[in-house]
Amino acid sequence: MGSMTQTPVAAGNPYNITLHTVLSPTGSEFHLRTREEAVKYEEVRDRYLNDNAFPNVSDLQDLDRLLTLEIILYRWQLWLGQGFDYDHSRIDESAIKTSIKEYSTEVRLLKLALGIDKATRDKEKGESLADYVTKLLERAKIFGYHRNKQYERAVTNFWKLRSMVMTYDRCDAEERSQLDLSPESILDWVREELIANWDQMEEDFRKNQSMWVRDM
Repeated sequence: MGSMTQTPVAAGNPYNITLHTVLSPTGSEFHLRTREEAVKYEEVRDRYLNDNAFPNVSDLQDLDRLLTLEIILYRWQLWLGQGFDYDHSRIDESAIKTSIKEYSTEVRLLKLALGIDKATRDKEKGESLADYVTKLLERAKIFGYHRNKQYERAVTNFWKLRSMVMTYDRCDAEERSQLDLSPESILDWVREELIANWDQMEEDFRKNQSMWVRDM
């Protein structure tokens, strides 16, 4: 994904602090206090996205939240280790330890919900060959149904398009006007019906997929 940038002082940044901007998994901008935080955020974000498949927007939104919590934990653990924060102020170690414990619990729950916790990974790795093959065949069947639907849609739309073009070619101007048939109307049909419906079918398929880990 895109490289980090520095964000100048804005209305929402009244403390004259240079922030480091990164892109979240959903594509929104996220501003961090230090370059080290930004590097950490991008490394973890890219690892999650490379190692796992997140077919739904809600999964990516949860991943946004997970990364936010993890970068806050990274910040607090750094402060706890050095005894002061980024502004060189002494920290309340007891309060930070309590916050770390609470946020760590929320991180574990989010990872569990996304299926990227250690227990789920170990279970995937430890499944038998029979389980692996069964799961692979189930996913192949689902994809096969989708491919058949694509083929049916493509053939049906081809014959519709062929009919419109051939009708246009054999009609005179008056007949084309009565049929509301023109290069523009044909192109509108391609955009609004053929392409739009195809894209919607693909989006529906992606949303209905379960989360598939890419190392299957």
